[in-house]
Amino acid sequence: MRLGINGFGRIGRSVMRIVSQAADPGITVAAINDIAPADRLAYGLKRDSLRGRFAGTVESRPGRLIVNDRPVRVFHEQSPSRIPWSDADVDVVIEATGRFRTGDVARDHITHGGARKVLISASADTPDAFLIWGANHDTYDPARHDVVSPASCGVNALSMMAKVLLDRFGLHGVNTSVVLAIQGWQKGHDQSTGTSRNDPRLGRAMNQSIIPHDHVAGELVSVALPRLGEICHTYYCVPTPIGSLAELSGLIDRPATIDEVNTAMAEAAAGPMRGLIDYDPDPTVSIDVLNNPASVMFDPAGTRTTTDGRLKVRGWFDNEWGFSHRLLDLTRLLGQREPARAGARLHPAAA
Repeated sequence: MRLGINGFGRIGRSVMRIVSQAADPGITVAAINDIAPADRLAYGLKRDSLRGRFAGTVESRPGRLIVNDRPVRVFHEQSPSRIPWSDADVDVVIEATGRFRTGDVARDHITHGGARKVLISASADTPDAFLIWGANHDTYDPARHDVVSPASCGVNALSMMAKVLLDRFGLHGVNTSVVLAIQGWQKGHDQSTGTSRNDPRLGRAMNQSIIPHDHVAGELVSVALPRLGEICHTYYCVPTPIGSLAELSGLIDRPATIDEVNTAMAEAAAGPMRGLIDYDPDPTVSIDVLNNPASVMFDPAGTRTTTDGRLKVRGWFDNEWGFSHRLLDLTRLLGQREPARAGARLHPAAA
């Protein structure tokens, strides 16, 4: 399967690192589009302040990156409608610029560029489907879903915990909260233009404040798991470099003890949700989730229950690394020439 990446920022480089380090990823990064010159793209991949040095070789040539001796085409187009993905025989494009989040614009990668499918690495506007791996990815219809969004890293983390609780205990009256580490679009000083989702608060200095973010994380959890019904949600950006927090509270159909809830999560992490939920019994803080490929690292110390059926759980997630692994899971699904067979493994990358 041949992958194209539009935007070689934090997510684009994480995807490249994961593919390049995997023994048998089933995916080849065939082309990258970014406005930066190839030598800058090579440098950004080779050295990373959070991930460390790239575990391989990276060189640049005119119109090429050479990654582990494998050539990768490099384009420098401003608009999705001008990127010649067909010249590199690209099957699936990961739209990772953060700029082209509407379904109509992202579809230009197909109609003008020649790709077959597009995966928007953000909570998109009007995609053909929101697919959360492990929650509702089995609803994928290759005949109708050409432009897909996996929502966000926070939605993926919350959905994994919510699914376990919903299936085991029943769950309703849900409240969610996401505390998100620094994002690539944030700046060290206040800015008035180029802010995410046109919210002026998101242009404030990232290292000075806890910044509220009116994001739709809770609503998209209920899109993935409609049995949950309406969800109240909050979302904050905080000045930590990596490692984010997801908290979920609600009412379950019968009272359960803390041990029962934690056991359900541990069993899911060792069984059907292996690779998607990581269960860590040690006392943890946000940096402990660095480079964890799971959608959420469940923290059993955060579980609370009451005798009338209320509960609260929490988990950590590496907002770049875990989410990039889910993008690749969905890339494999979208890139299949035939529909996935019923009963296929939930998480092929964990095999």
